[in-house]
Amino acid sequence: MAKPVTVEILGNQYVLRSEAGEERVRQVAGLLNDRLEQVQASSNTSSTLAAVVLAALNITNELLQLRDQQEKLFQEIEAKTEKLLKMIEEQKA
Repeated sequence: MAKPVTVEILGNQYVLRSEAGEERVRQVAGLLNDRLEQVQASSNTSSTLAAVVLAALNITNELLQLRDQQEKLFQEIEAKTEKLLKMIEEQKA
C-alpha cells in the first residue's frame, strides 16, 4: 500500500498516495507547481482555476507532442528493422 505524501501546490497542501513512491510524487508535484507559477507569472490572470486550466493545456500539448515523436520513432525503427531483415534474407539466398 502506498504511503501518504504531503505536497504543497500553489500554497495549498495535498496528501497524495501513489505506488510510484515518495520521490516521484514530490517530483510530479514540484513540476506541476513550477508550471502553475510560470502560467500565473506569464498571464494576467489572478484566477487559480484559469492558471490550472492553462497549465493543464500546456502539459497536455507537450504530452501529445511526445506521443507523436514516439510514434514516429517506432515507425522509423519498424522500417529499418524490415529493411535489415530483407537484407539478411537476401544474403542467405
